[in-house]
Amino acid sequence: MEQKLKKPRLSTSLLRYIFTAASIRRWNDQATPIEFTELDKQAHKFVIAYLFAKIEENEKKININWEKLILYFCFEFFSRIVLTDIKPPIFYALQKNYRDNLSIFVIEKLQNELSEYPFFDTMQNYLKNPPNTIETQILKAAHFYASKWEFDIIYHFNPYMYDVQNIKKSIDLEVENHYHLSGMQKTILFKNIQELITMFGQLRFQKRWSQTPRIPSTSVLGHTLVVAICGYLLSYDIDACKQMRINHFLCGLFHDLPEILTRDIISPIKQSVKGLDQQIKELEEKAVKEKILSIVPQNIADDIIYFTHNEFSNRYKISCFIENIEGEEIFKYNQDEYSPIYGEFLKICDLLSAYLEAKISIAHGISSKDLTEGAEVILKKCGTKVIKNIDIGSIFRDFE
Repeated sequence: MEQKLKKPRLSTSLLRYIFTAASIRRWNDQATPIEFTELDKQAHKFVIAYLFAKIEENEKKININWEKLILYFCFEFFSRIVLTDIKPPIFYALQKNYRDNLSIFVIEKLQNELSEYPFFDTMQNYLKNPPNTIETQILKAAHFYASKWEFDIIYHFNPYMYDVQNIKKSIDLEVENHYHLSGMQKTILFKNIQELITMFGQLRFQKRWSQTPRIPSTSVLGHTLVVAICGYLLSYDIDACKQMRINHFLCGLFHDLPEILTRDIISPIKQSVKGLDQQIKELEEKAVKEKILSIVPQNIADDIIYFTHNEFSNRYKISCFIENIEGEEIFKYNQDEYSPIYGEFLKICDLLSAYLEAKISIAHGISSKDLTEGAEVILKKCGTKVIKNIDIGSIFRDFE
């Protein structure tokens, strides 16, 4: 007797919530040379948090709880979406005096979307009373450094606008308050880390579907965060072990890293010339090695290689060796010690993000042949996907 397929917990309504972050404009009361969005800021924030955490592990031999780092980041991200674009000074004042009330409001808004996840109670507690741990300190430091990175661009564009000098002093002071972290010290003192953060930041300027108008417009970096969150949340449905969940988030976040150096080369071009895709891969790997791996600590270099080399292959580690495996055979190694990545599953998450980008724009009334045909191709490819009796394809079909 056939087992009835289960629907995943990841709902279309939560995905729409996530995509609203691409429409929340930051610094909208300032003269900005470019448009900054909340989705891009949050993606950049976690990249910086990752670097800070890895440096902390390397320098001070501290064990970072990576799942807590990811979960706490997600809690703050979801909260920020619900509370939209309240100006930071007002937001912090409200948090100081009305944290419980704001937390209840956020939880009520997201209850239908998140209550079935095992971390929901933890999220409620976190929003009401965040712990003072190394993970929360790193996230706070990353938040302010990402804000500083944005504001430095605004400041150099027009340093004489009203209140700009005060904002600069306030952000610089918050950054200084986190000098106790090795990651912050290294970033301020050494150009290499600053350059790496800026390299990632440049993915905020590379637009997806660049040849067709789309609302909201999303960047390569924003797209990677959507893939990371989808990969992490859906990992609960396929019963991925803790390390696989963590790897899916990090691999999702870093899978487009080589595009810093080569720009986004669309699939039709890659597929039109025999051997071109492989040639591009080789050029990307060479560029990553020369421009990124050569300037980072070994623990970060090892991660980048593992997350970006054949990013959608199924793989696991035995000692220092990386092994590849086909299909759901990866679940034979679904244990933390093997550090597994279900790359084929992440590819579905990557296509899900692209599908949402197209469908949400079409729903806003901005359509094109590229968007409609692209969405149809993805639906045909993913609309019937089933993994471990979970009807992953239902997420795609529910957007119809």
